[in-house]
Amino acid sequence: MHGAPSEYAAPDAGGLAMSDPHPSGRAAGDAVPYEYDMRVAFVGAGLMGRWMVARLVAAGHDVAVFARDPRRVTGVDAPVVDDLAQAVAGREAVCLCVTDSADSAQVVDDVLAVGDHPGLVVDLSTIAPAVARRIAARCAKAGVAYVDCPVSGGPAGAEAGTLAIMCGGDAEALDRAAPLLDAIGDPARRTHCGPVGAGLVVKLVNNLLVGVISSATAEALALGQRAGIEPGLVRDVLMGATANSWQLENLFPRVLQGDHRPGFTAANLCKDLGHALGLDDAPMPFGELAMAQMLTVDPAQDYGAVARLTMDLPPPA
Repeated sequence: MHGAPSEYAAPDAGGLAMSDPHPSGRAAGDAVPYEYDMRVAFVGAGLMGRWMVARLVAAGHDVAVFARDPRRVTGVDAPVVDDLAQAVAGREAVCLCVTDSADSAQVVDDVLAVGDHPGLVVDLSTIAPAVARRIAARCAKAGVAYVDCPVSGGPAGAEAGTLAIMCGGDAEALDRAAPLLDAIGDPARRTHCGPVGAGLVVKLVNNLLVGVISSATAEALALGQRAGIEPGLVRDVLMGATANSWQLENLFPRVLQGDHRPGFTAANLCKDLGHALGLDDAPMPFGELAMAQMLTVDPAQDYGAVARLTMDLPPPA
């Protein structure tokens, strides 16, 4: 999203391990209250964010949610307000799960304009690393710590509290954020990747592969289909062979049923592919092809709809 955001909307989301996870002692998905519960504001309680809020509340944190239109936020067991200052004032931290760079930048600017603003910003969004570094610099001038913590695992992982989290920022700031991150994701799948922006680089590498692998998988299954072999049978065989992948196991069961209801929209994957391709000037022909194919997909559909370019699939569910 470019320019001023029309809504602080949560993105869809599309495995790693933290070398020094916070010692919560909980199993992935458990919502065990922390000895130290935090007062936190949350911006972006959409498809992913609402489950993150639920995990934070279940872990015992005191959560206030900001939404421009509270009526659009459903299934959240926390107060929802349409006044950002009311949501963040006096809070220890604010979590963001918004769509793109402009959204994060605007939200943080608005947070810093609040007199009694939080001292920690935990940005769970997938944005451009360069923008995250600029946001962090603005936060530092205001005495606020900023960490980029993009997630992977989709709505199901958010609901279960098993998200992988790729972290960038100061180690002390990430330790302050650990009670929140432990509630949202799996501590064993949280990695401190480096300074601010590093978590985002790793997330963009992940989503570059998501785009390439999903397109290549559809092309390969289409080859078998044209030869008269049912794609579901081919998928079953490949899951026990060297071509297995997360996409084959988790995405393609829905694809083969013609179900493209969004878990991670084509629009969001195109956004992330654009950020990945813009990281440097090196040629990335596979990434560029994946982007070209994804741009032909209905942006509101799940990115798995890219399979319709090569496969004969049932009508959309």
